[in-house]
Order: sequence, then structure tokens, then C-alpha cells
Amino acid sequence: MAETPALIFIGGHAPHPRVVSVLPQDAYVIAADSGWEHAVNAGFIPDVLVGDMDSISAEHLEHARSMNVHIIEHHPDKDFTDTEIALALAADKHHHRIHLVSGGGDRFDHLLALVHSLAPHAGDIDLTAHIGASRIHILQPGHGIQCEATVGQTISLIPIGGKAKGVTTSGLKWNLTKDTLMPFASRGVSNVATDARVSVSVKRGHLAVVIPLNLATHEGVDL
Repeated sequence: MAETPALIFIGGHAPHPRVVSVLPQDAYVIAADSGWEHAVNAGFIPDVLVGDMDSISAEHLEHARSMNVHIIEHHPDKDFTDTEIALALAADKHHHRIHLVSGGGDRFDHLLALVHSLAPHAGDIDLTAHIGASRIHILQPGHGIQCEATVGQTISLIPIGGKAKGVTTSGLKWNLTKDTLMPFASRGVSNVATDARVSVSVKRGHLAVVIPLNLATHEGVDL
């Protein structure tokens, strides 16, 4: 797998400044359609621009062409979103670390589809989505994560696409031991870190670990 991480910028609102400040600089940068503008404004020049080009401005598209950036244009009547195309490209290039960056604030259907589209690409890839002021990890069955936290930090566990079974945690106020988190329920929402290191694992099903930044103090989980 490629040692260099992949960094994917997608459309919607501009990324949160706190997130931008901690993104890897030595990355293979993919812009999905109007994500080009967000990448450039964040100080990155994309290596490739993908999508159906329905939301990127004519000015930014011309900018990409003038810089001889590799452009992979898709027909608007496609079966996948621009984000899914970008994720698939990063996976095809064997990047084992992928950071996806979204400012949030996009159409709700886009955000909902975005979170669910992360699951098939998680697998053995270290996939981190920075959406708005939150960091999201999608855990595949049989996988876990350990992350640094600030004591008192809010951490939510959300099952994706069905039940999440065998969920075990440590470092949280309400720890779980081989528990089941149900879809259409809020049991895993707004847990609290009680330790500087939090671990979460799941045996069956997909689980989103959502870690918001503490915007009041500009502190939070190390990204």
C-alpha cells in the first residue's frame, strides 16, 4: 500500500479551520468537483480532480486545466456520487490512510449518503472523515480503534446500516462490554471520555465513532 496518505476534499461548506490546520501536508490530494476550491483555499494543490463537474465554477475548472492537473470527468447520469468516486480512486491507488474533508452544511441527503458511503471503504484502510467540526471513524466488523481524547470530551457511537453487535469500549463514562447498539435508537449518543485514551471495537456490523471538537475552548481530540 502507498505510504503517502490520500486527502480528499469534497463540496459543500468550507472545511473547519481547526481541521485544516492538522491535515497531513505530504498527501496525495484528490478534489471531488467543487472540493477543488476548498483544497486550494486550504493551501493544497490537488493532484487529481474527479466528478461530473456540475458544481465547480468555470473559473476553478479553468484553473485546474491551466495547472495541468489530472482531470477525470464523469457523466452526470452516473451511479455513484463524486465522493464515492474519489474514495474508490484513493483505494485503487492503495493508500492505506485516507482523510476525507467536508465542511458539512451541504444538503442533508448528501451528508446522510456520505456517512453511509464510507462503510464499504473502511476495511483495512485507516479512513478518517472530518465533517464540519467532527471527526468520524467508521469501524468495520472485527475492527477497533484507539484514539486520544480530552477528559470530558463528547464521543458518540452510532450504528450504520443495522445493528452493531459486540461493541466494547474503554475510557468512557458509560463503557460497553460486548453490547449491541440498535439502529433507530440513541443509546450510543453523547458518551463522555474519562481517560486520555479511548478504545472502541465492534464484532459485527458497522459503527461510526463521532468525536466533535470542543469549540468553546478550541480543544478536542488530536486529529
